[in-house]
Parts: sequence; structure tokens; C-alpha cells
Amino acid sequence: MRSGPTAHAILDALGDPTRRVIYERLRRKPSNVVLLAKGLPVTRSAVSRHLQVLKGVGLVRSVAQGPSQIYSVCLEGLEPLTGWIDD
Repeated sequence: MRSGPTAHAILDALGDPTRRVIYERLRRKPSNVVLLAKGLPVTRSAVSRHLQVLKGVGLVRSVAQGPSQIYSVCLEGLEPLTGWIDD
């Protein structure tokens, strides 16, 4: 039996339009919260909360770089979703 996020949890996370935009931006280039928030109709705090949801289902990861966190896509996080589609 698989542990960790389910395909349904991943779909729920990507169901939010703002999270999809954030994920798409990270697919192009790793970034910090400040840059991700530019041009979005939400606060940096809201972007941080969205990132925590994406991180919670394994779609993004972060590493400390100086005083900030740099977020990037974690392709392995899509495995439960691709497995669900293949089933």
C-alpha cells in the first residue's frame, strides 16, 4: 500500500487557480515567494500558504538560500497522479 499524498489530494491542490499559476511558474524556474507573488492578486502571505499546500502533497520542495526559501517543482510528486491515471 502506498503512503503519502494520494492522487485525489494532488488534484485538490491543483484545483485552485492560484496554486496552478504558482506551479506553472515554478515549472519554468525555481523562485522565492516575493517573485512568485508579483502579478498575482494575492498577498505574499497567501502565496506562502499556497506553497505549503503544494509542498504538503509533494509537488514542490524548498531549500534555504540566505534568508529566504527557494521553491522548485518536485517531479516525483506527480507519481501518485500518474499511477492513478495508469490504473
